[in-house]
Amino acid sequence: MTKKEKAFCVGYLDTGSIIEAEKYAGLTGKGYSLITRDDINSEIRRLSKMQEKNLGVVAKAGLRRLATDSVSDAVRLVYMDNPDTETLESLNLYMVSEIRRRDSSIEIKFFDRLKALDKLSGSESGISDSVPFYDALIAGAEQLSRQNNNDN
Repeated sequence: MTKKEKAFCVGYLDTGSIIEAEKYAGLTGKGYSLITRDDINSEIRRLSKMQEKNLGVVAKAGLRRLATDSVSDAVRLVYMDNPDTETLESLNLYMVSEIRRRDSSIEIKFFDRLKALDKLSGSESGISDSVPFYDALIAGAEQLSRQNNNDN
């Protein structure tokens, strides 16, 4: 398998598009024939398994960025007048969940840093706080069921 064919496999895995994978690998017009080859499909499956194994690492890295990245670029964006595409692409807006432009103002919403930190620490406080309630609900339902069975 050539370097370009391996690049095609990576591009296909990243995008799910034969056409985009062709562009990524510089193999325009060859994607449909490549995707039918056993060695190409084996490589895509191998890469996919590797990607799945690393998903936890990627998720933790993303949560870490949400929790700790600087918001300074987002603040800079608020004060920019008609920034060009190159400038926008250079900004770190990873922690931004939503941007809205209204007339002459911009509204920026950020991901919840505390939730990201909570997930990183392994704490499931939102769930564990509610468990006693559900336990009580289940116990109450079981008690009602026993009473109904005794009444019959």
